[in-house]
Amino acid sequence: MSSTVIARMKVCGKTNRVTVTLREDGDTMDVDIKSDCPHVKDYASKLKEIHMSDVVSYAGSKVEDPEIRASLSVPCLTPIAVFNAAWMELGMLSKGRAKQMGDNCVDFSECD
Repeated sequence: MSSTVIARMKVCGKTNRVTVTLREDGDTMDVDIKSDCPHVKDYASKLKEIHMSDVVSYAGSKVEDPEIRASLSVPCLTPIAVFNAAWMELGMLSKGRAKQMGDNCVDFSECD
């Protein structure tokens, strides 16, 4: 089975679809990122495979490796979508609960 998370970046008008699929070894996951953003496409070309260690600890994670994510802006939500999809795929985040919630949100409405 696969887990998919969509990052809607309203600030830049881009939508990024992240799908993570756990392999039979129970540790390796394939990452497929679809986007109309050239920066995210570059990131996606470098992040095709991750391991459990990449999503259970921020330190040393390929998801946030500076060389892999160099083309992304700092506030880009795509790496966070990778973490969330991987957590769902590993059973660390309930797919049912995530579907119930619908989305997480970064809200700029209170910005001065």
